[in-house]
Formats: sequence, structure tokens, C-alpha cells
Amino acid sequence: MQSPKFRFKYTFCVRSLGALAVILLLPSAFAQQPPPPPGAYDATPYMGEIRNKYVYGDIWKRPGLSARDRSMITVAVNQALYATNELRLHMGRALDNGVTQTEISEIIAHVLWYSGFPTGVNAARVAAEVFEERGLPVTPPGASSRQPAVDPELEFPGAFPQTPYLRDMLNQLVYAETWKREELSPRDRSMITVAVGTALYASSEVRHHVGRALDNGVTQEEISEVITHVTFYSGFPTGVNAARVAAEVFEGRGLPLPDARFPGAPYLDELIDGLVYGETWTRKQLSARDRSLITIAVTQAAYQSDQLRAHLRRGLDNGLTAEELSELMAQVTLYSGFPSGVNGARILAEVLRERGIPLPN
Repeated sequence: MQSPKFRFKYTFCVRSLGALAVILLLPSAFAQQPPPPPGAYDATPYMGEIRNKYVYGDIWKRPGLSARDRSMITVAVNQALYATNELRLHMGRALDNGVTQTEISEIIAHVLWYSGFPTGVNAARVAAEVFEERGLPVTPPGASSRQPAVDPELEFPGAFPQTPYLRDMLNQLVYAETWKREELSPRDRSMITVAVGTALYASSEVRHHVGRALDNGVTQEEISEVITHVTFYSGFPTGVNAARVAAEVFEGRGLPLPDARFPGAPYLDELIDGLVYGETWTRKQLSARDRSLITIAVTQAAYQSDQLRAHLRRGLDNGLTAEELSELMAQVTLYSGFPSGVNGARILAEVLRERGIPLPN
């Protein structure tokens, strides 16, 4: 029979080992699901549920991409969207997931060509703060200086004849220099660029870079997963648009397409049927009419023409009148600019005509 002294020592050792295991596992646990910023979801608890259940409980755990891949594309997309708070969180998460300080620096330099210089300036400032908090050097130790290519072979020699300087920047800076830098592999750069194109609803860029990604070793399944992942950071309309474009590229390459509504990113089928329409649209806190008003306003402001057309039709089905939709367009225009209003008005007229509804006076 064991003595009380022996049992005490045994229990103490077991508990100590358990505590040590928790401490050792904390970094990987944080890398998988970081705690939300304090108070972030106090006013919107349902958004917190979506974050925990779908974003970190599902998307980040899917096997289609590594944690490193997901961190890279998330940093890139949040830079492109100027989402400073999310960018700060995901730069730290990227370091935990194996993205090096040098690679983060290079992601910033790569993405600015696709989302604009201000996004790069903002991301560089955030990176400096994250590096300092981690005790890392301000200048990443593996980053190289600019090395212009000498007499490079032009990838797009006939591009932009009306703006020669833009053609030279595209060929000599973007492709002959940035894409050739060794801090990121061509595969990494392709995934990042597809992700940013998806987030910005840039159909032509998505089309070109999905093809380039396939050439750079990114698989069809990985491209689909990139689109699905980015959807939670830039919105479902961007994912639906990119999935449509990707499916066209896959089909053009003779690749097999799954039997799905969105074959370019088939998991979107399940998410849209479940989370979007099966769960969120049926919640009682807002009527279907109110949800249509909100969705039309957002898709107009974001210049998402295909989604705007679909939701104008849905709005009419949910009880909105032509006069209300017309007034909504005018209201949103004052906050998103006249180009979005002109585009929205054109699409509204088309939808009303196809339904046989008189145009508002």
C-alpha cells in the first residue's frame, strides 16, 4: 500500500508535468486560435460566434493549405484592405505560424504593387511595431536591397502603349524585379497575388494570376482553398466572383471541375447555403427586407455588379419597391461616390425592365 507521502509526490509530479505541457502548448494553441481583441465582440456577439465557429473552428483548420500559407495570404489581404487592426494581429500570428520576419517584409513589398503604395506604407508601420514588440530587429536580417534587372526580357512588351511609363513599371519593376526576388518563392507570390485579387474584386487580375499560379506549382485545390479562406476577410461577394473566374481558367486548362454551384471554390456552396442563407439571413433580429436593403447598399458601394444584380432581384422578392431601391441608390451614392451610383442605377434599370416594372418617376 502506498504511503501518503508517496501519493503526494506522485500527484505533485503529475500536476507539474500537466502544467508544463500546457505552457509548452500555449504558443501552438495561440497560433491556431488567437484570443479576440478585448471588447471586440461585446456589441456584436453573433459576429464572435462566426469567428469562433467558422473562421477559426473550421476554415483555419482545413487541410487544403498549411497554417503558414493561410497566414501569408491573410497578411496580404489585410494589407490590401487597409485593415490595420487585423493586420497587426495576423502579422504576429504569421510569425507564430512559421512566416519569417524577412518574408513578412517581402509580402508588404509585393502586395503594394497590387493594392497601392499607401497600403504598403501602412503595413510597414504596423510591421515595425510588431517586430519591436517581439524584440526583433527593425530591418529583417535576410532582406536584400533593390537589385534592378539589367536588360531584362520583357514579359509584356506590348502592354499599355498609351502609357509607356506604366508599361515600363510593369515589366521592369513588377515582373523583372519584384517577382524575381528570392525572399519569397514564385508559389508564395502567386498565392498572395490570387488572394489580393480576390479581395479587391479584381476579375482580370484573378484570371491572369490563377493561370500563373498553376504554372508556379499551386494546385487547383490550393487555389480553391485560397479563395475560400479570403472570403472571410473580404466578403462572400469577392469569393463568389473569384470562384467564377477560377472555374473559367480551370475549364480552359482542361482541369476537372466538381459538380458544384461554385466549382472554382466548391466549399463556398456549403458555406453560402449554411452560414449565409440558412443561418444569417433567417435570424429574427432583422427582416428579410432589411437584410436586402443592407446587402444592396454594400454591393453598390463596393461596385460588385454581379452581386448587386442578384440582390436587387432578391430585394424585389423581399418586398422592396422600385421607388425605395431608387432612393437607396441615391443615398448610398453620397457615401460611396458617383461612379458606384451610376453603375448601380444602370443595373437597377436593367433589373426593373426584365421584371416588367415601370421605372421610378
